[in-house]
Amino acid sequence: MERVFSMRVPHFLFPCIVAGTSFLLLNCGGNGESNSSSGTKPDAAVADIPIAYVKRSVPFDEDGEFINQEGLNPSQFVPGAELFVRERADANAAEINLTDGLFPEGELYDVKDLVASNDGTKLLFAMRAPELENVDPDEQPTWNIWEYNLETETLRRVIANDITAEDGQDVSPAYLPDGRIVFASNRQLRSKAILLDDGKPQYEAQTDNRREDGFVLHVMDEDGANISQLTYNQSHDYQPLVLASGQIAYNRWSNKEATNRLSLFTTRPDGQDTQELYGYNSQSTGTDGADAIFYHPRVMADGRLLAVLRARESSNWGGDLVAIDIDNYSDINQDVNQPITDEPGLAGDLPGQESLAFGDIIVDDDPTTISLNGYFAAATDLFDDTARLLVAWSDCRLQDPDDDTRVLACLDSNLAIADITEARPLYSLWIYNLENNTLQPLFAATPGYMYTDVVAFGPRAEDTFLADRQGGVELDQGLVDNALAELHIRNVYEVAGVDIAGISLLADPALTTADDRPARFLKIEKAVSLPDRDVYDFDGSAFGFANNMREIIGYVPVEPDGSVKTLIPTDVALAVSITNALGQRISGTTSVWFSARPGERIESNDLSVGLRRLDATHDTTNPGAPMNGYHFPNTEPLLIAQAGETMAEAWSRMNGTRRPSVDLIFNDDWTDTAVRAKDASFSYLYANLLTAAPASDACQSEWVAACRTVINYQDHIQPLWDLDRPPDAMNNVITCIACHSRQDAMGATQVPAGQLELTQSQLDTNNHYRSFEELAADDIVYELDAEGILVPVMVPVPEVDADGNIVYETDLVTGDLILDGNGDPIPVIQMTTVTEPRALIPGNAAGSRFFDLFAAGGSHAGYLSNDELKLIGEWIDLGGQYYNNPFDAPEN
Repeated sequence: MERVFSMRVPHFLFPCIVAGTSFLLLNCGGNGESNSSSGTKPDAAVADIPIAYVKRSVPFDEDGEFINQEGLNPSQFVPGAELFVRERADANAAEINLTDGLFPEGELYDVKDLVASNDGTKLLFAMRAPELENVDPDEQPTWNIWEYNLETETLRRVIANDITAEDGQDVSPAYLPDGRIVFASNRQLRSKAILLDDGKPQYEAQTDNRREDGFVLHVMDEDGANISQLTYNQSHDYQPLVLASGQIAYNRWSNKEATNRLSLFTTRPDGQDTQELYGYNSQSTGTDGADAIFYHPRVMADGRLLAVLRARESSNWGGDLVAIDIDNYSDINQDVNQPITDEPGLAGDLPGQESLAFGDIIVDDDPTTISLNGYFAAATDLFDDTARLLVAWSDCRLQDPDDDTRVLACLDSNLAIADITEARPLYSLWIYNLENNTLQPLFAATPGYMYTDVVAFGPRAEDTFLADRQGGVELDQGLVDNALAELHIRNVYEVAGVDIAGISLLADPALTTADDRPARFLKIEKAVSLPDRDVYDFDGSAFGFANNMREIIGYVPVEPDGSVKTLIPTDVALAVSITNALGQRISGTTSVWFSARPGERIESNDLSVGLRRLDATHDTTNPGAPMNGYHFPNTEPLLIAQAGETMAEAWSRMNGTRRPSVDLIFNDDWTDTAVRAKDASFSYLYANLLTAAPASDACQSEWVAACRTVINYQDHIQPLWDLDRPPDAMNNVITCIACHSRQDAMGATQVPAGQLELTQSQLDTNNHYRSFEELAADDIVYELDAEGILVPVMVPVPEVDADGNIVYETDLVTGDLILDGNGDPIPVIQMTTVTEPRALIPGNAAGSRFFDLFAAGGSHAGYLSNDELKLIGEWIDLGGQYYNNPFDAPEN
């Protein structure tokens, strides 16, 4: 593989100067070990600012392999770290090892996630005790939050009680303005309580990819009491920081259905107003479009965020240093004050992020690349009214291919060596002046050690205090008491700021009937939290055609103007989509999970609820009523709107916010009968099923926040094929499997009707009924042979090579083509089976040919009721899972 060098700047002149830039290494050495020297005179402007840092041994595993830093693993344990503080940024200042003596001598522990209080008097960090020998992983020490007080020189674990402290992995702390602490943890306290309400045991839910416990944000008092959960993502929410506005910014890993994006979100300290902040579409902003993440963001004095732009799994523990303009940009090329761009993640003339480095720094996951300008591992603003940062930086280092103990300088002669690679980084601490791009070393790096976390205690203004919103004053107490929130979507037809349907036409009953409106219902789904294998090791066959499980919260009618206002449950991960009249999805679901806190009111212009940014100034495509007392054209005379109200808002104000229903129920609430007759009402109900319903009787009667529709194939779909139907004209009892099986009523072998078998016969390979596999997977076509035995239909087809070219017969001796009587080459023929396209497409009921058979004029019209078709459609739209409750599935 060709090596890549960061050569967008002129040639690197080792060791002290980068030509073509203003970068200067002060007092730099040239031995390839470090460009720093001890005893350097301190910068007077920062001499009185205390600093803290983590010094760790260069990480190697038991096999001598370098340990990569895993950006998506908040609980990664890399023992060998120590925490130090100095009273000033000076190599001659006394160095105090804060963690020395906490554990027996020689036992290695880990420290990370340093953050100082705004007044510069206290330090928070995460620390994990040494590994215990011969102990199971679930009994090992956990990450805990610790605090050091510079004024009293005291160190304490924030959660003093051992049992409580070890009950979760706690990392990434930050101070809130009121003294409380926000942190990331896998405790999931509120989520566990909801699991109990759902009739499940309490457990830490796994991330969307099921590889580890999900970390989400929590808050606690300064003494570790009153821990509560703030966010409800299905993957990680971590690395929080508090903005001057009082909002909590953090990294959110969005991995719903393999979305796999890590970007910045914000939330209030009470967990409300959770929204996108920056970078959801800016995933490929590394070198030459490589994937990169904004690691450990921190506030800068100028209001921007400072982050290390690096690979998710970093083989060098570092990357580029970037400043992010969060006030004006939501993506690198998306100004929040400008119309939505087609490609917001691509760099433009007004970039939302800026490299602060003195030259190009390679950011990718290719181990053969060499970054001539080194890497940054960590950085923090000094907050000393200067443009200076405290950084951990490693210069360019090369590994001698002939001597693994020798490090070479990044000279042309060394770069030309065959198979030359980067040496392991040697991060040391520097004061980096952004005005003239100079690095001043604080003290020498020690071979075998590196600095990976830094913080300066320069005092700064307190952040705005955002008090929790109070029920009965700022929140509807009735919603709070019933664990409910409100969701208002102004236009389900809006996509990227454009109305794709023409709501002015759709909203007028004189111009459009209900049947002519594409969107009939808003469907609300909930993620199913999955346990790890120690809690319940269910068989993998439970999933079926998608590697997730989903529940349905309910359906709400979409108003004629495309608006929806509905109650939703709180403190769970939700997604929404729009459906046709039969409840089949005609849109994708929201690309990320969203959630609401009790009493919260969520406003969204479109279906991308989880990605809304509240301060963006894009105008809605549904401005609502133009004035108070407005009467929407040709609608019920008594439905009067106030200025700016959508139809959904006007309806809710006069009739109460709509509640979801587990059933599909439509009534024409809008058409003025003086204009035309109202559209026909309909209802497709679980109560009408002759088989088991997937929702409780209570939820069918009245929807509440705890209502769930849980569809398992074995319990709710297969019984539809087995059900005895009303007798036909010959008084024969009909079932689906009478025709769709391998045997007729007399026991004779037959070809299943439509090549579709709907029986319960178990497949040996995956514990599924045969009907499940045949419905949603392409199937082999069978026929009866002369002896009445079912055999696959075989047809001749020409053989092709790997490039798709037809293979012809050749002479085995000469290799020459064999020609037929016409002088043409003879294709090699192979026999192959014929397949029948699947009847149902997992995740796409509306696009499945199955339902065409039951439409008016179809071959199976009237065979299944609309209530049954609705059930089948919603099951397949959930992804076609065999089970949607892991505890209903068989154990592995």
